[in-house]
Amino acid sequence: MINHTSKPKRCAEEYIIMTLSGVSSLGILPFAILRLIQQDWAVALLDIFAVIAIGSLFGYVYITHNTKVPARLLAFLAMLIVFISVTLKGSGQLMWIYPALTAIFFLLPVNVAALLSGLVLVGLGLVLYDELTLFLTLEFYVSAIATLLFSYAFSDRMRKQQDQLAELATKDPLTGAGNRRAMEQKLLDTIAFQRREQGYPASLILMDLDNFKKVNDNFGHAKGDDILIAFVDTIEKRIRSTDKLYRFGGEEFVLIAENTPINEAIKLAESLRHAVESDGWLAEHEVTISVGTAKYNPHESAFEWLGRADRAMYQAKEQGRNNCCVA
Repeated sequence: MINHTSKPKRCAEEYIIMTLSGVSSLGILPFAILRLIQQDWAVALLDIFAVIAIGSLFGYVYITHNTKVPARLLAFLAMLIVFISVTLKGSGQLMWIYPALTAIFFLLPVNVAALLSGLVLVGLGLVLYDELTLFLTLEFYVSAIATLLFSYAFSDRMRKQQDQLAELATKDPLTGAGNRRAMEQKLLDTIAFQRREQGYPASLILMDLDNFKKVNDNFGHAKGDDILIAFVDTIEKRIRSTDKLYRFGGEEFVLIAENTPINEAIKLAESLRHAVESDGWLAEHEVTISVGTAKYNPHESAFEWLGRADRAMYQAKEQGRNNCCVA
């Protein structure tokens, strides 16, 4: 069931940025106060700047849910603050490079994080060239590079697992089309956009494979699965990259065509119906579809929009199947 009133859920990236920025801001605050008491003005100002800047990023992400720019800013600030701190206070501040190295691999693409880390490590080596002995320099670089490599490997693996989980959560495992959950979210997103930008029409095409139960009965469920896969492949070859296909349930599929007026949606629906009817492999099994098309009307809900397309699709079935009707 489509939830029309739910607030947007926070994604993993939001929690990562909010956790890192919140903990960092609160963690630096006592040092800022201590530096002020000690009248160490340069480092105190740096710490105060860090608390305000990083805390502002926390607030921005909390309010807006935007993560892309704050993630990059937080990574840049982490490295900048560590670099300036080491420049002002010397090698005693090197300990802060380790949490900074770990953090930026959660904020940036792993290759970008590795490049930034390498540049900062080289810069720190130049700044501390006269202060560190050969042994201390070697000790620092071995430990820092080990931290960098561990963070790289862990972050890369985590992101790949996130991508796999996201795919499992949004794709139909049989056909590769979007699943019902992804369709419902896309409908809500499309409607939200339509209400902001009414000059960009959107249309919905609901397709149902005719007499699919007979296909399963005559050829078996394995053959039925093959037909569903071939059907999705046939449709996706003939739609734009901006059009999204979803498996609504069983043998029903929904195509959401953004920035598409109803006259173009009707032509698209008819071309898809004809493609399924005439496709060599699908034609061998006498596969046809009934199609219902509906444009989005201002202020209607996703349920109402989908319902009109559904009624049009059943009208197409009542007219003999292998047909297209418009809501």
